[in-house]
This record gives sequence, structure tokens and C-alpha cells, in this order.
Amino acid sequence: MITRHPENAATAPAGARAFGAADYGAALTAAVAALAVYWRTLAPTVTGEDSGEFITAAWSLGIPHPPGYPTWCILAHLFTWLPWGSVAWRVNLMSAVFGAGTVFLIALLIILLTRHRPAALCGGLALAFSREFWEQAVIAEVYTLNAFVVAACVLLLLRWHQTRRDRLLHVFALLYGLGLGVHNTMMLLGPLFALFLFSSDAPALRWKTYGVLASLAALGSLVYLYLPLRSMANPVMDWGNPETLQNFWDVVRRKQLAFLLTEHPRELGRFARQMAVMGGFWWREFRPWVGVFGAAGMLLLLRRHLGYGLFLWAVALGTVAGSAFVQNFSFDKEWLWVMTVFGIPAYMVTAVGIGAALSAIAGWRGGRWLAMAAAAVCVLSPLARHWHHNDKSEFYWAHDYALNVLNSLSANAIYIPDADHQSFAAVYLQAVEGVRPDVFIGRKCGYLEPALIAEMPEPMRADIGEFPRRRDEPRIIAWLLENTDRPVYMSVSPRLPPGTGARFAQAGLVYRVLRPGETMEPRDYWAEYRWHTLDPRDARGDFTAELILYEIAVAKAKERLRAGDTDAGLALLEEARGHYGRDPVVLNNIGVLCAKAGLYDAAERYFRDALALEPRQSAARRNLELLEYRK
Repeated sequence: MITRHPENAATAPAGARAFGAADYGAALTAAVAALAVYWRTLAPTVTGEDSGEFITAAWSLGIPHPPGYPTWCILAHLFTWLPWGSVAWRVNLMSAVFGAGTVFLIALLIILLTRHRPAALCGGLALAFSREFWEQAVIAEVYTLNAFVVAACVLLLLRWHQTRRDRLLHVFALLYGLGLGVHNTMMLLGPLFALFLFSSDAPALRWKTYGVLASLAALGSLVYLYLPLRSMANPVMDWGNPETLQNFWDVVRRKQLAFLLTEHPRELGRFARQMAVMGGFWWREFRPWVGVFGAAGMLLLLRRHLGYGLFLWAVALGTVAGSAFVQNFSFDKEWLWVMTVFGIPAYMVTAVGIGAALSAIAGWRGGRWLAMAAAAVCVLSPLARHWHHNDKSEFYWAHDYALNVLNSLSANAIYIPDADHQSFAAVYLQAVEGVRPDVFIGRKCGYLEPALIAEMPEPMRADIGEFPRRRDEPRIIAWLLENTDRPVYMSVSPRLPPGTGARFAQAGLVYRVLRPGETMEPRDYWAEYRWHTLDPRDARGDFTAELILYEIAVAKAKERLRAGDTDAGLALLEEARGHYGRDPVVLNNIGVLCAKAGLYDAAERYFRDALALEPRQSAARRNLELLEYRK
């Protein structure tokens, strides 16, 4: 239980006095240094992940994927008003600003706990230059704003515990409510925050005060009214169309993404493996020895102030375990890439531990120089280690991919991308930068655009529903081919209903859907495409860049296999695997391509490799069984 009497010198840290100018100066120095590095490594344009979707939503005051992120959208829209740089760069800058702001708050938190400004400066910079936190600070995403809100909430709670000024709780509650509109992490932290509050007040619980705090949090959460209000304006990005009460509720509770929570079994062994994966992310976040140093500092903090230490440990482990449990993620490369960001609160707490450890060493007799050496390692080691990976100043992969595809389409075309990286950057280029306004992008929000089915007969529309499901897409495409003469392009070639007579012709990175009697002029798409770079070394470990290299190699392999050049096709498929890495999903997909080309021995190798990596992958097992039956 956290003591209710912080004035007791035996239990309260030395930071009970107010922050002074020197404290703010040390924290600001860390923040400015972080911002300088972020500015230098900031992405100049749209990147991968959800960047294009978020930038478009910010620019148009729209609604990105559930739960809609209203607080982020409103703040990001203000950054689009900046008078310099592309719109994408301006929104990227917002991530850098709030990343630096988080460093500022973490430094203040270390000062509160240790009263040691140099340790706070170095702990804040250790966080600033950690791998994932830095990566999120140079692209358009929600995670640095979320980190800022989490850090502010923790700092306000600890400061309140020291001063007993309830106005700090009032600010905390309002900020927490607004934070619910930033990211769902705040829902995981809510019970931990409440437990800290109750245990601090116990045994004399103040229910009237808690009612006021709940009201302020509810007031902040009214930011979600942004969703129906903006949806009625029909912005470019209008995910889930939350104008009705039902649609609004479906967006807020992430109904469209609910399948992610149920598609895999929940087992203790699986959860243990997931936690081991999350631990691996933490291990690489700083440098292994820097992270261990931070963990040791958190143990020291438990000795110095048990209540605060337990609270910070709970914040770190609670968000990591809660995120792993709720999402129940798989172990393929894409899922692992998605999950890397969910450890950021734990990395923030580790940075606090780094500050605590440095402070403790500096307090030893003759420990000043050792503390300085440790501080240099904690700051400079992750800075040097992660610069290459996180320098996005020349990152044009997603931009070039989308621009090449859009410019390769025939006039007045309908383009139906399949995956996020194929859709979001294209939406950004068209909506914000005005590229190819004649093209209709048929998937902006994870489902086919309602406009594609607007003229369908009422019985068909009623059966499909407002938001088409994946299983309905083949008949929608078939109907579209019969009822429009616009050229239709897709990023995948699905199986269409019998009788359509349509066929797919590869057009570089996409497919042209040809109606009966329709032809396509031969073009050398690969010669038309323009890239800033396709050097694999310039991918720098970025998932989207590696995915683009993989898709290019696969597309070229398909052309060679259709031309009967088996050796070249197999070599390109192996090149594709090399770009993406050994991943069970990709190995299975390459095996399917080999099987379709009649290369059954190669297909069997890829299926077996996929199962060696992930024995429970049902698709690879089923394909291997089909292959053995065929043989």
C-alpha cells in the first residue's frame, strides 16, 4: 500500500518540493536534444504502417481505423496548418514534438524520484534514442502522443501524492479522458491509476472526490463526439461511417477488428511465448546492457520507495501483458512488427530506471566518474546503434510505391488495393497531394468503398450490407465488370464467380481485370517505374520497405514463370524470401506460387519450411496435404 503521508522523510522521496528552474532546464535540455535528432531523421513524406491513413485523416479532419483516434486527429490537424514542408512532413513533425515532450516529462519524473538532474537528463535521452520510441517519433503515428499522455498522467499522480493538491488530480482526470481518444492503452492503465489513487487515500476513501474525477474523465472522453460530427461531413477518410448510433458504437468498440481477438486459441503456453517475444523487444530497445541497467535501477527504486516503484513496475508490465493478452498475436513477421510499439510504456519506465541507477552510482564514494561513464554509454550507445535504422530522412519507399502504381493505371481507372501499404499511401497522394484524381480508389478503409455498390439492385445491396465483407468481394467485382466500362485494376487476383469470363493480366505490381474481348497494350512497367532507391541496404530493417522489395521480386517471378523460365522464376522467389526473411506466411505463399506453376518439389520445400517455423500454421499444413494427394 502506498503511504498516505508523503511528508514523512522515512517514506517519501526527496522530491517533495516544487520543481525549480534548474529542474525544468535539465528536462528541457533533454527534450531539445531529442527534437534536434528527430528533426534530422524525420521522414520527408508518407511512410508505411498507418501513416497515409493518419495523415489523410488529420488533413481532412477525418476518421482513421477504429476506434477513430479523435484526440490525435484534432491535434494533428493543427500541425497541417504549418506553412512549410509537405502535409506528411508536418504530421510527422507532430510525432517528433510529442516524442520530445515525452522525454521532457520522463526527465521530470526522474528528478521527482531522485533530485538528480544529470541522471534525469541522461535517462530522458536514453529513452529518446531507444529503437522503437525513436522510430515512432519520426513518422506519422499515434504512439508518441500516447506516450506523452501516459507520462503526464503518471507524473501528475506522483506529484499529487507528494503535495495532496487535488487540482492536480483534476488535470489528471481530464487528461485521462482525452487520452482515451489517443489510444486504447489508456483503458489498460485506468485500473492501475485507480488502484494507485485508492491505495494512496486508504483507509479514508473520498467517494465525492472520485465522483468529480470520474466526471472530468467522462468530460474528456466526449472528444469521441468528433466521430459522428466529422462523419456527417463525409471526409476522405471516414472509417465505419459513424453517423448512426450503431455505427458509432461499432467504431468505438473496434467491431471490424474484433476477429483479431478470436481467430487464435487462448492458451497459457501461447501467452508465455507472446510475453517472451515482448521481452525480446525490450531486450533490443536500448542495447541489452543499457536495458538491464535500467531494470536494475527500477529494483533500486523499489528499495528507495516501494510504493512508487511498484506503481511504475505495474504500468510497465500491465501494458505489455495486457496488450499481449488482448490482441493474442501470432508469430509471423507482420504481427510481430505490429506488436513492437506496445512495449513503449515499459521502455519509458526502463528509462526512469536508468536515471535511478545513475543517481545511485553518483551517490557512491568516488562514483561520480563511474556515473559519467555509465551515462555516456546509456545515451551514446543507443544513439549510435539505432541511427541507421531510424534515419527516415531519405525514406520514400511507400511514396514511390504508391506513385508508381497510380501513374501506371489507365485513365479513369478503378483501383482496388488489398493491403494497407497498397492503399493508405495512394489515398494520401490522391487526396492531399492531388495525384491522379481521375482514379477511383476502391478500398480506403479496409473494406470496399460503399460507392462501388451504390447502384447495385436493392436485394444485392441488402445482402452485402453497408460495409462489404471479404467473402462478398468476388461477386461485387463481377457485378462491377458488367456494369461499368471503366478499367479495373487490383493488387491481387482473386477467384471470380464462374461465368464472368474475366481474366487477370499482370500490369507490373498490379493486375488489370480484362473483360471478355478486352485487351491491354503491352508496356514495360518496370522501365516506367521511378524509385529513389531499391537497394536492400536502404530498407534499413523497415517492414514496409522489405515488403515492397518482396512484392517486386514476386511480381517479376510470376512473369518469368508464365514465360516458362523456371530457373529465373525460382531465383526471384528465393530473392523475395530473402528480402522478407524466413516467415511462415511468406513461405506458404511462395509455396502456393510454385505449386500453381507445377513446381511441386519446390512447393513442398517451402510448405515444410513454413511448418518448421510455425507447426500450427493450418494453411501450410493443408497445402502440403493437397500437394501430397496430387503427387
